[in-house]
Amino acid sequence: MSQFDSVKTRMQTHSYNSIMDCVRKTYAEERLGGFFRGMIPPLITVSIIKSISFSVYEGSKQKIRSKSESLQGNTIPSLIGLTFISGSVAGTVVAMMSSPLELVKLQRQLEKLMAMHARKEAEITSLTGDALLRKGLAADKKISLSSLSSPAALAKAERQSHGSISQYGAPKEEAGTSSWRTAKAIVQKKGWTGLYKGVNLHVARDFLGTGIYFSSYETIKRLMSETIEHIKPHHHQQGLSASPSTSTQLKGPGPMVHFFAGGLCGVFSWLVVFPIDLVKSVVQKEALISNPRYSGALDCAKDIVRRDGVRGLYRGLSVTCYRAMPIHSLNFLVYEAVMDYVKRWSGHGDDVLPAGAR
Repeated sequence: MSQFDSVKTRMQTHSYNSIMDCVRKTYAEERLGGFFRGMIPPLITVSIIKSISFSVYEGSKQKIRSKSESLQGNTIPSLIGLTFISGSVAGTVVAMMSSPLELVKLQRQLEKLMAMHARKEAEITSLTGDALLRKGLAADKKISLSSLSSPAALAKAERQSHGSISQYGAPKEEAGTSSWRTAKAIVQKKGWTGLYKGVNLHVARDFLGTGIYFSSYETIKRLMSETIEHIKPHHHQQGLSASPSTSTQLKGPGPMVHFFAGGLCGVFSWLVVFPIDLVKSVVQKEALISNPRYSGALDCAKDIVRRDGVRGLYRGLSVTCYRAMPIHSLNFLVYEAVMDYVKRWSGHGDDVLPAGAR
C-alpha cells in the first residue's frame, strides 16, 4: 500500500486537481519508481512497530485496570476511557520511535518532485528573470495574466509551482539515491536533531489518532457484538430455560465484526487527525531547506487556511480513506486471530466474555 501513501504525501504537499491527476503526473515524471520511493524503511520496520504498538496497548490496559476501578471496560463510557488512554500511550511510544523513519520516507517520496520543479524554475528564472517567474508559470498553466490580479489566483499559481528555487536551493542532478543517504544528508545539514523535525506534530497525531483508533475499534466491536447477539433467534428460550449466567454472557465477536470494526475505526481516526498529518508533511518537507518557509506548525496551518480555506487541510484525505479501510480491517483481523490462538494455546480459549467486556 506504499503507492497510496506516496500519492497521499504528494497531494498534501503539492497541488493536484484529483487523485488521478496526481497519479498521471507522477507516472509521467517518475514512472513506477515514483510510487515506491522511500518504502524500504517502513517495509523493514512495520512489523516491529505494529508489534510494539499492540503490546504497549495491551500492557497499558492491564495496568490501568489494576489501578482504577472506574476504568474496567464493563460499560461503554468506561471502555472508551480505558482504550483511549491505553491507545494514546501506545501512539506516543511508537511516534517517538518512528518519527525519524517517517521523515526520511517523506523526503525520499518528494525528493525528485522538488528537485524537478526547482530545476524548472531555475530555467525559467534564467530566461525571464525572477520578477517574471510567477507570470511565466501562470502562462504555462494557461492562466491569463489578468487573472493573477486576484489573491486567490496568485495563491493557486504559487501552489502549482510546487515551491520556489529560493526555498529549495539550486537543483541537483541527482536527488538522493537511498534512504540511508537521505538520513545522512539530514544529519550533516541539521544535526541529529534534524531527524526529529516535526516530531511534536507526529506525537500529537499519534497520541490523539491512536487513542481514537483503539477506542473506536473496541466500542464498535462491543456494539456490533451486542447487536448481533440480540437479533439471533431465541430458540433456546422456547422449551429451554436459560441460566442467568448464560443470559448475561456473550461469546467473543467473530471475524466479520473484527474486519468491519477495524476498517471503520481506521477511517474515523484519519478523519479526525488528518489536518495534523497534513501540516506535519508540509513542515517535514522543509527538513533540508536552509531557510524554511514556515516558522512552525501554527504558521503553516494559518497559511494553508489563508490560501485554500479549511478544505486545504484535507488535501489527500480521499486516498487516505481508500487505503485505511482494507489496511486496518486486515490489521485487526490478524490481531484478533493471533490473540485467539494465544488464548487457546495458553488454555483460556473457552473463556466467555461478560456482557460489555472485551
